[in-house]
Amino acid sequence: MCLLALCCALAAQPLRLMAATPTPYGEQFVRLGESWPDAGVVKPWPEADPAADAAPGSASFERQLELLEGEGGPYADTLAEPLADLARLHRRNGNLLQAQQAYQRALHVVRINEGLYSENQVPILRELFETYRMTGDMATLDARYEYFFRLYGSGRPPYTPVRLNAALEYLRWQREAVRLELDEQETRRMFDMYSLNEQLLEDVAQDPAVDFQVYRALTLSQLRNLYLLRDRYKPNLETSTAGGSVGIPTAWDEKDTYQHRLESYQRTALSRGRTLLEELIERAAPDQLQERAGVWLELADWNQWNDRGAEAQEAYAQVEKLLEQAGQSDLLQQWLGEPVELPANGAFWQPRTPGDDSAPIVIQARFDVSASGKAQNIEAVALASENESKAGRVRRNLAKTRFRPRIVDGEPQAELHLQRDYQVMK
Repeated sequence: MCLLALCCALAAQPLRLMAATPTPYGEQFVRLGESWPDAGVVKPWPEADPAADAAPGSASFERQLELLEGEGGPYADTLAEPLADLARLHRRNGNLLQAQQAYQRALHVVRINEGLYSENQVPILRELFETYRMTGDMATLDARYEYFFRLYGSGRPPYTPVRLNAALEYLRWQREAVRLELDEQETRRMFDMYSLNEQLLEDVAQDPAVDFQVYRALTLSQLRNLYLLRDRYKPNLETSTAGGSVGIPTAWDEKDTYQHRLESYQRTALSRGRTLLEELIERAAPDQLQERAGVWLELADWNQWNDRGAEAQEAYAQVEKLLEQAGQSDLLQQWLGEPVELPANGAFWQPRTPGDDSAPIVIQARFDVSASGKAQNIEAVALASENESKAGRVRRNLAKTRFRPRIVDGEPQAELHLQRDYQVMK
């Protein structure tokens, strides 16, 4: 009877490795004004000319296009820029179908004149993607990202900056797609995402032409995958009472291959994340003190989010030591001078839809943070009374949020009477 009672008690727990998981900070609420755009790119993508938004209007672009077509024909290379400018104007004005048509035509012109793999397509493609996001057409956006990934190498060598950035952007989208729950069963997408990132890390590690920043970007991408895996993946357990067994793993089935592999990845996720970051520290040059400190900070935060307080404290002490050696007192204060919500790398961040100009839902919270990184004595109120129901949710999430504590002389310190404004994301 005791064994049966134990099994029943275990079966009643949430299916997240039978343990409570911390809040995925950034997904449901975030500090007002905080964001992590395009984290992890190797180098900036080519960007559009910001002066395009200052153009007088579509009629002027239409006249310019007519003149250029008259001079060079319908595929003149001079058409791409004004077509993209026209698309941006339509997008800004909310004419998304017309924007998509203009972007498509601009892409066609670039491909005819510069070839299918021209890097000059990238800013046009990325802006086109945003129009699908603005219309809520995530299925088309998903398909477009698949095309984009294949267009720029499918994660295979040679590992040029364009190909690596395409792979990193694609991996970022896969994490977003998992959070958006685009698939009825997300195990295949999560498995493919993790496996692709792992393969890229293995390949890049053996390529002498690839530098530290590339390996760092891929490592931090995989770390975000591990955060997501720890939070989102739920092992499939049967709760059949036949024969008195409760909470017994399902029998092996070929169709469950991805699930079984993900279970294996999740069991080793904590150690895998630590190994990835330790290897990255070893790859940093000894004189790159700030770079090394940044990786130690990621390692400390990973341990802290996973409730490994002693290991986290050791890593935070390394951060402090390296920044002091580098004379980076301002950065030391920025990183360790006050409690920080974890993860602090945007692993769960979901940006607002472009063009969404609705007023943010803001919750003002007052609380203490203990030396172990837990929020206590939490009070939360909505700035607008109609949003008061959201305040309770933010209060409950804060109670489960892991914080990087304030560090002084290598030791974590409690921080009392914090007041912060949070924006509710969903």
